[in-house]
Amino acid sequence: MSAKKASTPLSRRTFLAAGSALAALPLLHSPAARALGGNESVSISDYDHNDWPAALNKAFNEGQTVEIPAGLVCENINTGIFIPPGKTLLIRGALKGSGRGRFVLQDGSRVIGEKGGSLYNITLDVRGSNCVIQGVSMSGYGPIMQIYIGGKDNSTLRNLLIDNITVSKANYGILRQGYHNQLDGARITNSRFSDLQGDAIEWNVAINDRNILISDHVIKNIDCTNGKINWGIGIGMAGSTYDNNYPEDQAVKNFVVANITGSNCRQLVHVENGKHFIIRNVKAENITPDFSKKAGLDNATVAIYGCDNFVIDNVSMVNSAGMLIGYGVIKGNYLSIPQNFKLNDIQQDNSSSKYKLRGIQISSGNATSFVAITNLKMQHATLELHNKPQHLFLRNINVMQDAANGPALKLNFDLRKDVRGRFMAKEDTLLSLANIHAVNENGQSSVDIDRVDQHVVNVDNLNFRLPAKRL
Repeated sequence: MSAKKASTPLSRRTFLAAGSALAALPLLHSPAARALGGNESVSISDYDHNDWPAALNKAFNEGQTVEIPAGLVCENINTGIFIPPGKTLLIRGALKGSGRGRFVLQDGSRVIGEKGGSLYNITLDVRGSNCVIQGVSMSGYGPIMQIYIGGKDNSTLRNLLIDNITVSKANYGILRQGYHNQLDGARITNSRFSDLQGDAIEWNVAINDRNILISDHVIKNIDCTNGKINWGIGIGMAGSTYDNNYPEDQAVKNFVVANITGSNCRQLVHVENGKHFIIRNVKAENITPDFSKKAGLDNATVAIYGCDNFVIDNVSMVNSAGMLIGYGVIKGNYLSIPQNFKLNDIQQDNSSSKYKLRGIQISSGNATSFVAITNLKMQHATLELHNKPQHLFLRNINVMQDAANGPALKLNFDLRKDVRGRFMAKEDTLLSLANIHAVNENGQSSVDIDRVDQHVVNVDNLNFRLPAKRL
């Protein structure tokens, strides 16, 4: 997933050290102990310009909204500043630090950017419910992430809104470390991410979260060149340790990723150990191995590892690696296989690519499971399926692959001598194929099918013959 980190084996991505440091930052004493002040709005320009952190703390004590006026730059924000509950930081100018500074948002805190308001090398650290971050521009390689959503307290955060932000020339954009607490209801919308080393949005070990919407984003130029492993994904979602029983309490779940436009990265959308989710309306271009070359990531527009019960709908890919839907693997051990999912309305055109790129590669199985793949059109790419779900449906498939690059359609159902064969469905199996056209560049049939032994086989309008059924 371009993706991250802890000493305990919670997932293939451990907790970030810097994230843990943020989580250890103590909260202020109780809200009642804070001076809330009576002024509706105050301008930071009316406070001491020689010590901006002290000026901000005083301003928050005296006003409901603290404004950074246009044209003013507050320098040396290199410590933690707590925005009191229910108060607003309105940024029309700029705030700058060295990477050690942060604003901590508590219940009802808001950070609003207007008229080009910006933060440089400062983290926004979300610790409360009903927080809003909107309209602000953020940059700087000082902090690991521009927005951090975490903490180690066992609490429930609700109703987070992050909208219309711009993140550029930074490490991570938004990082959620979710192992210790729950986020119920988050909308991350209408934002732009570019020129990043780490992920644009990373939801890591978020096994307690629900009702998460990540939508309407433009993501481009994600390229990890600093040697970090698993950095460099567009949007990454991760649960905890893989388990082929797919327990609810170990999965990242109940989320939607939608309306994503991405270009120039190694992976655009990544999910590991997830369930009950939707990925829809994705437009991708130039998702290639040119980016994040040493990050240890598979090259794919959509990468799904060890997931259950999901839908991927309306994905368009141009000169891009396609989809990898595969096993949950840790240290060479195959722990889970994807099951119960649907792919629909997928287009891939690699006719102008200088690379031989992945088409759609799927491993699926388990005793009670289904996979439905409908309305695919692929040019200069291969549709490849491995292992055997209980019920497999393919409808309206048109695939063309150059003969020199292998078959257009590859069905590898026979894993009897493979360790991964333990995931094969064996009872009440069904293979249903209709309206499938798989050819090479000369229009000749181009398929590779190793074995058909499903109990029920239904076919209609294929441009190839299935091998004789063998039981």
